[in-house]
Amino acid sequence: MPIKTILLHMSDDEKHAARLMVAVGLARKFEAFLDILYVTTPVSMPAGMTGRGASFAYITEATAIAQEKAEQIETEVNQACKSVSFAWTVAEGDHAELLAGRAAFADLAIVTQAHPAYLEDQVILHLPDRLPLLAACPTLILPWRWQPFVPGRHILVVWRRSREAARALRDAMPFLWAAEKITVLTIDRPGPEDDDDGADLLVYLERHGLRCELVTVLGRHESGEEILSTAKELDCDAIVMGAYGHSRMLELLLGSATQTVLSHMHVPVLMSH
Repeated sequence: MPIKTILLHMSDDEKHAARLMVAVGLARKFEAFLDILYVTTPVSMPAGMTGRGASFAYITEATAIAQEKAEQIETEVNQACKSVSFAWTVAEGDHAELLAGRAAFADLAIVTQAHPAYLEDQVILHLPDRLPLLAACPTLILPWRWQPFVPGRHILVVWRRSREAARALRDAMPFLWAAEKITVLTIDRPGPEDDDDGADLLVYLERHGLRCELVTVLGRHESGEEILSTAKELDCDAIVMGAYGHSRMLELLLGSATQTVLSHMHVPVLMSH
């Protein structure tokens, strides 16, 4: 399915301009419409904020500031989006839930990795942790520390025989068709569940006109570490992988590979669940 609607997360954070730059570049590349959602509620809470009163006061003040900055950021959006079609919406509420609600009508959602200061805080339900598990479309997560560009020159596809990996692969097809190079990564671990050597996947992709290189690494380390080190070693500028985990009311359980990649990613990652 082609990418014709891109859902862009915007908020009063220091990375909103980088997200906008990437989203506009992808909208041009795929001739897509940009659905831009600016959420005024703060996306995270400073570690020093404790107690209901302090939390409420912070949220109220931060929301008011974000509402005041909405007009300024909308001006930035209007300037950047002169060459693409777009819509601008301002909303207040839970970022992940608001985005997930609109994701049913999008082909791709774009967010930024959680702030490095909060990566190790397991209490906070980070937006990039939650959205791939909630959204009906794939989520492209941009690293926090990263010089923005349009990714997809050399894509690393992380493969295992699972529903999540297969869904991510299919969701990434527009990127794969546009890529200069595709590498399929399988991680060889002992046991019957890891008996897929990737050969069937290469045949499947060849039927779609995609030629790929297959790389198999021995699982000496945690899978997330293997994925990131392979991407860096091969100079890949994007990673495609399934998001493993599920959400239950106020808790979030993620697979270890998913959590490692979300915490230490150095290139954009497209995730689907």
